Amino acid sequence: MAERDGVRLLALPPSVALERPIPALEDARGYFDPDGIVIPGPRREPRAVARARRVFAGPVVHPPLADAGPVTRDELDGFPIVTVQRGTILEEAVDALESALSIVDHVVLVCDDVTTTVRPTALETHLEYAAELAAAVPADGSGVTVLTGGLPADYDETWHLERTGEPLGVGRDPIAEADLDTDDVVSVRIHGTGPVESHGDARSISGFSLSRDGAVAVETLDADAFGIEAVTGVGPKTADRLENQGITTRARLLETDLETLRSLPGIGRDRAERMLAHAEVLETGEPRRLTDEPLPGENWERPPLCLDIETDGLSPTIVWQVGVYDPLEDSHRAFLEDSNPDDPRSVLQAFLDWLLGVYPDRALLTWNGWRFDYRHLGAFINRYLPGYAEEWERIPKLDCYLWAVRETNALLPGRTNRLADVAAALGYEHAGTGLDGAATAAAYERFRWTGAELEWDRHEAYCEDDCRALWHVYERLRDAPRLSAASSGSTGSTSERAGGKTGQTGLSDF
Repeated sequence: MAERDGVRLLALPPSVALERPIPALEDARGYFDPDGIVIPGPRREPRAVARARRVFAGPVVHPPLADAGPVTRDELDGFPIVTVQRGTILEEAVDALESALSIVDHVVLVCDDVTTTVRPTALETHLEYAAELAAAVPADGSGVTVLTGGLPADYDETWHLERTGEPLGVGRDPIAEADLDTDDVVSVRIHGTGPVESHGDARSISGFSLSRDGAVAVETLDADAFGIEAVTGVGPKTADRLENQGITTRARLLETDLETLRSLPGIGRDRAERMLAHAEVLETGEPRRLTDEPLPGENWERPPLCLDIETDGLSPTIVWQVGVYDPLEDSHRAFLEDSNPDDPRSVLQAFLDWLLGVYPDRALLTWNGWRFDYRHLGAFINRYLPGYAEEWERIPKLDCYLWAVRETNALLPGRTNRLADVAAALGYEHAGTGLDGAATAAAYERFRWTGAELEWDRHEAYCEDDCRALWHVYERLRDAPRLSAASSGSTGSTSERAGGKTGQTGLSDF
């Protein structure tokens, strides 16, 4: 999570609160360190609220329950949160919102009934309870952020509404062309807190950092990234077997001797060794090499160039930024298309001219590049600059993710195998741009269709941060000790979960 300059909320779906063991919830508490809990609706879940209150110290907000009244106001370190039970009574929150905004510049409104229908990113999308919301928020609404469990935690849009609730558009910038007085326009940010579909069986947990200046940062992880199931080889069935033996935490697992562990049904020696090794990696934060296979380019005379690209989606129409970090010179170079999003050629041309002209004999290094960066660069070069295709193919292309995760040459301490998580677990201090791959893609798509300018320096800094994070991970893996043969076990994957921890779910994985 980002450094604390406001408050933190943890969005805990009822199914996770009820089904995950207490040690796993305590692990999530330690990781996110929330000031308060939001349990999304729409159904009343008093048992989930009770279980959350058992584990977490801060207030637990669950709009459908309304145990303190249909409209309530909580204070988290002076940060006001107004909760509304139902969309039909949003207007009853006017006084609470106005009172809060007389003291602070930003306030959070929690109402799970505020949701969208049809296509969430399309201008014709219908916003449920738009009229009630427009009537509830004071002034232009810019000081109000709506949190709703009716939308997934990766939904983040600003809706521009007339005072009647009629939508004027969706996007971060005001609708300048609207022929209306300022008092007749409400621009309110709406952010989901519900489970994210790409995280299997809606078992996701999201932590929100809410800054006092209105900024919102979110981190979403699978529920099984916490507790003993975070260990490679421990799925739900194995977790149950371990719990029957009184082993409910990674620390307790490490106290269990190998022979006891391997004798449990369905485990065996190889899996037991791998489980113990990964538990130690997670607890210590120190990576371990499993084989003698060298890192890609490890023994070369000059280190590879770290590469990262930004596109307008998972099925891109343009590679609009290419970033390259040279660890030898500690320098970063960015190539951006910031004027004509319909021209996918110019960025590629500039990048290739620079690479072939300055570094014709250097290798490239990525994180999961064969499934994204190299894949899309190759496709776009073949399509728009076919004369460069042969030279592009000659450039050595290395993939740190492929070596560590897919080829199982190392154990990593991250909660996931996403670059940002692994780098943070290995001590890398991120630049704190508040962006991820999905956010940059969505921002550029808006730029393409609406002309809304991006904060170009911020997006360039995000790409540079990924490149530097990659090199940090590479160095830590290069210097990591190798597990002894007695403790490394089989190098094959033992994950019980479909896709395991190597699965790719979206741009945020990079």
